[in-house]
Amino acid sequence: MTFLKKILLVDYEPRVTAVVRKALEDTGNYLIKEERDSRHTLNAARWFQPDVILLNVPMSHPDGALVAKQLRTDRAFQDTPLVFLTLDTSVEGGIASDGIVAGYSFSATTVPLDELVRYVAELLNSAPY
Repeated sequence: MTFLKKILLVDYEPRVTAVVRKALEDTGNYLIKEERDSRHTLNAARWFQPDVILLNVPMSHPDGALVAKQLRTDRAFQDTPLVFLTLDTSVEGGIASDGIVAGYSFSATTVPLDELVRYVAELLNSAPY
């Protein structure tokens, strides 16, 4: 029996959620829970116990920094990969990503959606397809 990896997708923008969710669900490897209000991220994470958290909350917005801090200071999620995303409308199918993974900050340029899917698979040690 294979257990699906769990992804918490936090996004206030339904368009981004739909694009990312479809790409990840098409692999057949993931169970995805959506949360539209970043203020509920910690409670959603505690309930869902995700293997990775994908977050589209601008770090310039107070909620973005607060959510990251809450997740990093909660013992249950200190080792859970946390990836910040935003849809880049200037590139077809592009996702811009930056944030914190395993406590290390990173910044990346726009990547194709299939690269994001591969990246998530690598984080979770599962095959993307």
